[in-house]
Amino acid sequence: MQNSKLFPFTPANIVLLVLSLACVFSLLPASYALAAGLIWGWFFADQQALPLSSWASLLLKIAIVLLGFSLPLGELWGTARDSFVLTVSVIAGALLLGLLIAKLLKLNNQQGWLISSGTAICGGSAIAAVGSSIKANSQNMVISLAIVFILNAVALFVFPAVGHWLELSQSQFGLWAALGIHDTSSVVGAAAVYGEEALEVATTTKLSRALWIIPLAIVASISQHSGKIKFSLPLFIVFFLLASAISSFLLSSELMAQVGTYIKPASKNLFALSLLWMGTSLNRTAIKSIPFRSMLLGVILWLAVSISSLYVVMQWYS
Repeated sequence: MQNSKLFPFTPANIVLLVLSLACVFSLLPASYALAAGLIWGWFFADQQALPLSSWASLLLKIAIVLLGFSLPLGELWGTARDSFVLTVSVIAGALLLGLLIAKLLKLNNQQGWLISSGTAICGGSAIAAVGSSIKANSQNMVISLAIVFILNAVALFVFPAVGHWLELSQSQFGLWAALGIHDTSSVVGAAAVYGEEALEVATTTKLSRALWIIPLAIVASISQHSGKIKFSLPLFIVFFLLASAISSFLLSSELMAQVGTYIKPASKNLFALSLLWMGTSLNRTAIKSIPFRSMLLGVILWLAVSISSLYVVMQWYS
């Protein structure tokens, strides 16, 4: 009886279990996993009693840390250094443009800051950090998170298709995905579909971009006069760097190659499983609660960042 309460064996949950096993055994790629999760969530999210979104976030962090074992520190540093100027430009440009458009659309300051910071840096993580700093109310937080999640889902399908259409190289696509997609989960999902090199570039660039949460939270707090500055360095980034250091200094090249043959497929499967579970959390109620002007801000800002970063990547990066 206790087991049935923890995981009630309804037809919907059995379908979810089968889909989860398909991700674990490499039978359901990342983009299809998210689509399956969204469809499941649309019809059955109200019946869900398990904290899948929280577990999905944990799985994503574990997958990123595992990926660190296959990425030497020298390679990470080179990628972060080469994309530093572009990363800072995208963050600053997205934030300023977003706040300006929010004023033109007459949105409240909280939504302007939350949607702009989520687009500028790393989706839900940035929204959570900035929201805490400016004392955002729960309604504004939910609206902003729903907008970012929907656009993430769209990007996961659109970006690989556009990348193949424009014949972007692996490194070009990885850089573009890290800059043009909000959340880390969709960045790694789209890059994993495109190729292994794209995944490595995208992960490194995205994590270096995520570090800008700290100064952004401070600026947001000061601008809103909240008097409260609350932020923290995401621990999974620290463990990712530690894993990379271990692979660089403690493992031989032969052993690293052997480890990579097991870790890379495992991390991809975890990425797919996390996307499946994230998709289940988006229900009809969350979508219907999004005001038109807030969604318009999110779409305009996302398109501006995606198109401008794509142009720069195609012109100056090979």
